[in-house]
Amino acid sequence: MTPTLTQILTTAVLADQSAGLIRAEVRAQEQREKLYAGVRDAVCKLGCSVDEVSAATGLTPEVIKSVIDAEPAVSDELAALAGIV
Repeated sequence: MTPTLTQILTTAVLADQSAGLIRAEVRAQEQREKLYAGVRDAVCKLGCSVDEVSAATGLTPEVIKSVIDAEPAVSDELAALAGIV
């Protein structure tokens, strides 16, 4: 059965929305990684306290401590999905 024009347009819109969502997720992950790198630098290299960074970023001290303890994440998977890498 041949798809109708409505079906074709609907699938095109959905594909565009999906691609836009993937791009937004990649951008959000990149911004999160930049924030986390800044958090690590502020505490580990510049000597800021966890409480100071928490007040400045809104992140809880627990999140900040986990960011410091964790290895920086690589977002190649999302970026690859979006065709950015």
